[in-house]
Amino acid sequence: MDVRRRTPHPALRSIVRSFEERRATLGSEGLTWPLTARPHQIIDIYLGDPFRLRIDGGPLQTAPETVVVGPQGSRRIQLHMSGEVHIFNILLQPAALNRLVGVDMTALVNEGIPARDVLGKRAVLLSDAVRSATDFASRIAAAERWFAMMQNDSPAEDGIDYASRLLLASRGRIRIDHLVKRSGLSARHFQRRFTSQVGLSPKLYARTVRFDAALTAHRDEPMKSWTRIAHEAGYFDQAHFIRECHALVGLGPGQFIGDWENILSPDG
Repeated sequence: MDVRRRTPHPALRSIVRSFEERRATLGSEGLTWPLTARPHQIIDIYLGDPFRLRIDGGPLQTAPETVVVGPQGSRRIQLHMSGEVHIFNILLQPAALNRLVGVDMTALVNEGIPARDVLGKRAVLLSDAVRSATDFASRIAAAERWFAMMQNDSPAEDGIDYASRLLLASRGRIRIDHLVKRSGLSARHFQRRFTSQVGLSPKLYARTVRFDAALTAHRDEPMKSWTRIAHEAGYFDQAHFIRECHALVGLGPGQFIGDWENILSPDG
């Protein structure tokens, strides 16, 4: 799979983490793999064949051509990809969608929702602008113009924006009580606002960030031992990491990790 990635203009980095594009020709058989728990919020614009997915063992569904994907928890999702893959990904900051459109992010947990149902008519403007662009650079430019327009009407960043980005940057290893103190909010108010603006509670978000970081470390360095990866990610031991696999994926690492080379995991 050919993957391209670029960071956004500095003025947009409080909203967008990165722009990415993935291309591959797979044929009719394609690939199938589990979507594990992950903290990311993403807008996917399919320029080739859309993905199909199976949720909790149900029938295959076709993803919308432009979809907003919320944080993924413990729901059991299998992704199916075939044909001509060409997808433009916009990886968002944790509280960006809440700030841009005021959506309660708990409604997006474990979901991939048509962009028009989240962004309204503005979703069409984004999708059309990206689809009419001729290359990766011009698609980024089109998306950046759209986000700049959206940013003009959005409120300023607050303590939850900063706290969620710190959790992400630290790979889930900052203490929640430290973030509460920095926010100036009570612990109860911080928890309620964080959950609404990010989608997951602070504790679950930190767990998911740490888990995603461990899997990404394995993808990037497959020869590194799981014991070392688990230790570097902040788990007590490998058994602790295996318990998290069962809690957040429903499988032990040996049952799904062979498919990890195929995962469409954001690099940002």
